[in-house]
Amino acid sequence: MESFNLLLISLIVLVPSVVCASSYKIPAIYTFGDSILDAGNNRFNKNCSAQADFPPYGSSFFHQPTGRFTNGRTVVDFLSQFLGIDIQEPYLEAEMGVANGSRKAYPSNGINFASGGSGVLPQTNKDLFIDQIYSLGARRIVIIALGPVGCVPARMLLPGGRTDRCFGRINHIVKKYNAGLEGLVKDTPITHPGAIGVYGEVYKAVQEFRSMPKRYGFFNITGACCGDGTLRGLVQCGKDSYKVCENPNQFLFWDFFHPSEHTYELVSKALWAGKQSRVRPINLRTLASISV
Repeated sequence: MESFNLLLISLIVLVPSVVCASSYKIPAIYTFGDSILDAGNNRFNKNCSAQADFPPYGSSFFHQPTGRFTNGRTVVDFLSQFLGIDIQEPYLEAEMGVANGSRKAYPSNGINFASGGSGVLPQTNKDLFIDQIYSLGARRIVIIALGPVGCVPARMLLPGGRTDRCFGRINHIVKKYNAGLEGLVKDTPITHPGAIGVYGEVYKAVQEFRSMPKRYGFFNITGACCGDGTLRGLVQCGKDSYKVCENPNQFLFWDFFHPSEHTYELVSKALWAGKQSRVRPINLRTLASISV
């Protein structure tokens, strides 16, 4: 199981260009993060235990495993579609193609560097994610908050985990972390002159899905579609004697830790065109339309 590592940053960089085929000024996205945004990097790192390169991952949209830790597309995949650009390849896949000569250069639509199990603790990250990309020219920076981690089905693996409520202690830590994270985003114009930082309020968005599930098309907001044990939160999807539901996108969670494609789509729409209660100081559609 992926550990409850709370110090994670899901970071998306939108890169402008003078010439762009879409109606927006953004032809490329560069993504950093963990399994929430991983497009398949871990498939090319066989020494990594965090994997989703086996069925039924990817079954709802790609109809095969891609290394994404869900049944279909992730947030950054939907954002790419909103921008009118192709979804990004995993960095390790592109690197392999350049190295073996099957491709001449890295893709022009960006790269996905996210890797399941990564974070910003010393054990999982030794560099400063934002300072480095700023020095390389990044000026549109999107940082996505943590969702209510204490509500994932994998909470049943922890002492004191209950089926009828979220793990309040974990969610309390998450909210404190998110408050600090938003503070960093607000300071972006000062700490990184010329850059625009945008904060995605995912925590409150997901809690709204949980409070009004029918409004958002959910049948189940507590258990996983795929897995086994209590809430299907004790065994990873695709492992051992797992079970899988018939309608994954009626579930908030796809597996014991990760949201379903439907959840990611709702989050993406909130980030793309939402009000300031969901994304601030501006939404990503506005960010993609302005000049920096």
